[in-house]
This record gives sequence, structure tokens and C-alpha cells, in this order.
Amino acid sequence: MFKYLKYLLSFLQILAFVLLISCESTKESEITVEGYLIELDTLINKDKKFDSIIGIYRHDLERELNEVIAYSEHVMERGTPEGLLNNFVADLVYNIGKELYDPDDENQINFCLLNYGGLRTSLPAGPITKANVFELLPFENELIVITLSGEKTWELFKYLAESEYGMPISGAKLGIANNKPKEVLINDEVFDRTKEYKVLTSDYLAEGGDNMDFFIQPLDSELIGMRVRDAIILHMKRINEQGKKISSRLDSRIYYID
Repeated sequence: MFKYLKYLLSFLQILAFVLLISCESTKESEITVEGYLIELDTLINKDKKFDSIIGIYRHDLERELNEVIAYSEHVMERGTPEGLLNNFVADLVYNIGKELYDPDDENQINFCLLNYGGLRTSLPAGPITKANVFELLPFENELIVITLSGEKTWELFKYLAESEYGMPISGAKLGIANNKPKEVLINDEVFDRTKEYKVLTSDYLAEGGDNMDFFIQPLDSELIGMRVRDAIILHMKRINEQGKKISSRLDSRIYYID
């Protein structure tokens, strides 16, 4: 309703300005102002009908978003080089990804990499609602498995070592010295440049988002049919059904070497 009033007031202000100028003019002139009648009652009624329709769905949506799906033992926040939230999200996504992934070549996912900037807020201690998860990850990013050469995988770890933020990672361990990867383990095995590695990530990063160019032109890419956010919700519901609370810990999966 207010937007229509705004348009009406703007029209009246312009009309008043034109009339004022005409009165102050020293020359006689004839001013013709053309316009049309705005039927506010009709517009207001249309807005009310629209709001009533939206109101029906708004109630159901609010009820669903306010559903408590888990309880957290503690606050989880992002951190660098690692953080409780980084590790929590990367671990659960990695586990669910391995569960859903059905490879043709029988080679499973080696590790998971997400991005620091994709985690938009922290998770509170106590009850966690769907709304909390949507605030954490407001994007519709899909999970995808990217197969990289050993050289491309090394570029990935160089990117992590040079980054000023701690990227969420699971299934791998990285020791950094002078902003370079010094020690790299993948599933407790020393990194091998001659091997290919399967990385679970988001379709946004797979397209080179956040300057992750090493994902571009991979050896293979496979969507697994689940959003990152849905994986988090699924994990939380499972833990809650077991009568447990979600939690996370720091384990030096990314660390600095003096």
C-alpha cells in the first residue's frame, strides 16, 4: 500500500513545483498538466489479497524453519587455520558424501574441501533450528566429486597454505611453513603427486569460485544429488534421533610449522 502512496505523493510534489514556477514567471503562459486518476482503494485491496495469500504460506514456512533439529554442546565458530565450525561442517559433509557416492571405478572420495566464506554465521550452543542452518548456508550449492591429477591436487594444497583463512577440510592434514605446504597427508597416507585424487566439494567451488582455479578442467566431475545444506540438516537430525548432541573439536588438521 505504501508504495502506491509514495508514487501519488511524488506526482503531487512535481505538480506543486510546476505550479509554483508558473506563478513566479514574469511572462504569461498557459500550462497544461495531464495525468490520470489513481484508484487507491483498488490497489490497496489488491495488496491485501496478495498479503492474505502469502500469509498462508508464511505461517507454514515459519513453523518449518523454527523446527528444532538438534542440540549443540557448544558454540561453533569459524577459525584459522582451523575452527570448530570448519571441522564440523567438513567432517559431516565428507561422511555423508562417502555414504551417497557410488563410483563406477570403485575409487572412493579421498577428502573434502569447502570454503571459509561459505560459512556465513556461527552455530549457537543449545537448540539448533532449520533457520540456523539456512543462516549458516543460505546458498543452493550442490555436492560434487572432482577428480584431480596429482599436480592439480598439489595446487590445491598450495592454495590452502597461502590463504589467510582456514578452509574447512576433512580427510586430509596439512602442515604449513612460510605459506607453503610442507607436510601433506591424505587419509593418513603421504601425498603422492603421481596419483589421482577425488575431492568432495561444492559446485560453486568446482567452477573456480573463490579463485580455486585448480578445480577447473578436472579429470572428472560427478554430482551426488544433495545440497551442502541438506547434508548438514540430515546429519543433525540423525544425531538428534540418537539422543545425542552435535559437537566438534580441534585436531590440528591444518597447522603451522615453525
